[in-house]
Amino acid sequence: MYGVVLWTDQRENRAVIWCEDHGDLAFYRGTAGGDAAMSAGDLVEFDLRDAGDMRVADLPRLVTRRSHPTLSVELKKAATRTGALYSEAPRTGPKTASENCRSENVIQFNQVQQAAFA
Repeated sequence: MYGVVLWTDQRENRAVIWCEDHGDLAFYRGTAGGDAAMSAGDLVEFDLRDAGDMRVADLPRLVTRRSHPTLSVELKKAATRTGALYSEAPRTGPKTASENCRSENVIQFNQVQQAAFA
């Protein structure tokens, strides 16, 4: 299967990949400090397997580095236009405990819109 990397955590060697079949996203979880070295926007080829309620990418191989560098940004823009993303003003004060638990890379989806896309 081919796909474009949407998000990575290179320290933990993890990635989220948008698959060529436009089905569910595939998740890659390598060993921490591994050698996958994928970046958002990279085109990769990988073995796909079902793991219950999620799709898992195994043995990812780089095809083209940064072949789709703006894909993540364009998806966020499309989600904002359709109302699927919360539009929150930046906070100036201290974060709440739940906000501290969230990564800055996590996109918060509007609960009402989630049902429309399910």
